[in-house]
Amino acid sequence: MRTLKDEIGTAIEVDLAVMHPHQRRTYAGLDQYRRPVEVRGVQELAKGIAESFVAFAIFDVETVLRSQAIAPFVMQTLHAIPVELRRAACDRDRLKAKGARKETARIISAALLARHHFEPLKNVGASCHPNWEQAFEQNT
Repeated sequence: MRTLKDEIGTAIEVDLAVMHPHQRRTYAGLDQYRRPVEVRGVQELAKGIAESFVAFAIFDVETVLRSQAIAPFVMQTLHAIPVELRRAACDRDRLKAKGARKETARIISAALLARHHFEPLKNVGASCHPNWEQAFEQNT
């Protein structure tokens, strides 16, 4: 049986796996010839990862957050990933790249689960969670 941690890790791993090669290289700080350059594209990657949690109610202590609200935290976590691990995720050796993506996903999911509480929604729509609309009405 899959746990919530597995679900979150898999979602992140899929996001990292389906990135375009040029996006993966810019996040790893490599140019098209695999030479080191300035890291770019972290904000876009963080938004993409955060959007993959639209099917979850995300709680920060007692505050309910929409998936877009965790993008800054995901961005901080992405910046904290060692550049060697990012570059390993771009390796031409598929097994090495897959292992690096799994490790990156594990780091990000551990950071997210340490800070936030996730509850899967029964349906993707926001109205299916019993406290969802009430929580947002109280916060606004």
